[in-house]
Amino acid sequence: SYGDVKMMIPMMTSIEELRQVSVLVDHARDLLRQRKVRFNDKLEIGAMIEVPAAALSAEIFADRLDFLSIGTNDLIQYTLAIDRIDEEVNYLYNPLHPAVLYLIKITIDAGKKMKIPVSMCGEMASDPVNIPILLGLGIKKLSINPQSIPVIKNIIKLLDAKNAGLFIKKVLKETTDTGITELVLSTYGNILFETGYT
Repeated sequence: SYGDVKMMIPMMTSIEELRQVSVLVDHARDLLRQRKVRFNDKLEIGAMIEVPAAALSAEIFADRLDFLSIGTNDLIQYTLAIDRIDEEVNYLYNPLHPAVLYLIKITIDAGKKMKIPVSMCGEMASDPVNIPILLGLGIKKLSINPQSIPVIKNIIKLLDAKNAGLFIKKVLKETTDTGITELVLSTYGNILFETGYT
């Protein structure tokens, strides 16, 4: 046995898709019961929030699922209608765009309201500049690339969660990504510098 498995549904956009997945999962459970195969009947099911439609429906999903995970790479790409691989437009790919932060916030708020965990994966979670914002928004679980772990870990240790909560109120009033970046650097530049971020 490798322990309990959790299932995460990718690219969710509607409650109808969730219903279809639920039917398939229930069918798989019935087959296992018929074959007398042992399985965890309390399988936790979650969804990737990686398109704007999913973020805007996050509360509906959170009411029916066990967890959510924000997939920032795709969420940013689809929110800003850009292809991050296309060299002609990838400069427009910006995690700190106010619209992106808004979608992240409503997803986290949905998780809090429905009392389910919300995690995050993608390049956004590995950039030290974004960490004060993510903590301020209430993210508690990050999936990051291995080389970023020491710096991110040190930043989290030095940040005060209460201050990050107050800081995020200022961030959410900003209307440009440039303003948000400047706010992060003016508020947390010393911490970022101390932890080796340049």
